[in-house]
Amino acid sequence: MVDLKDDIWKCRSFPGDEAKISELAQAYLTGLQTQQVLGTAKHYPGKTLIVKDPHKYVVAAEIGKKDVYPYQYLVEKGEVKAIMVSHVISSGQIDSSGIPAVASKKVLDELRANYDGLIVSDEIHMLGLKNYYRSLDEVYVAVFKAGNDVVLNFDNDPNEIYHMIQVVKAAVERGEIPLAQIDASVTRILEAKGFKVV
Repeated sequence: MVDLKDDIWKCRSFPGDEAKISELAQAYLTGLQTQQVLGTAKHYPGKTLIVKDPHKYVVAAEIGKKDVYPYQYLVEKGEVKAIMVSHVISSGQIDSSGIPAVASKKVLDELRANYDGLIVSDEIHMLGLKNYYRSLDEVYVAVFKAGNDVVLNFDNDPNEIYHMIQVVKAAVERGEIPLAQIDASVTRILEAKGFKVV
């Protein structure tokens, strides 16, 4: 967690200001990754744990420079291999244009401009995302279309996972999601697992 504060659970953030949190997150990620565990910085772009619980509510927050500082720091240090994007509707320093950040191509493209690691969605059944859209099919297309490499879907029904794959496949076939984008995501996933991709 590199959120600057946690007013929801009061236990999911490091103590200190943005500089201290960045240093602690770097040390934590180094520890994980030296043991072959892929570390993830979350919840980009910030303020996910301050306003309301995104597991239950659609959440909007204004993002400042301090909120994004830990991500910039970790990217510059080359330490972060995965960044999880939240469902917060962000304004300010990172503007998701009125939609959840995880579904904003603009937000993910801006992140991708200086970062080539994995972009991971927060869990897509959280009501902060699910209640924004009319259907799960819309959610599936939106999060892949935005550019997430890994989409977290904790549905226990394998038929629903299969359905999600078919919905995304159809979106690729009709040109709504570029096949090259899916290929690039697969390459990043394989490289994160240690495979050499040619």
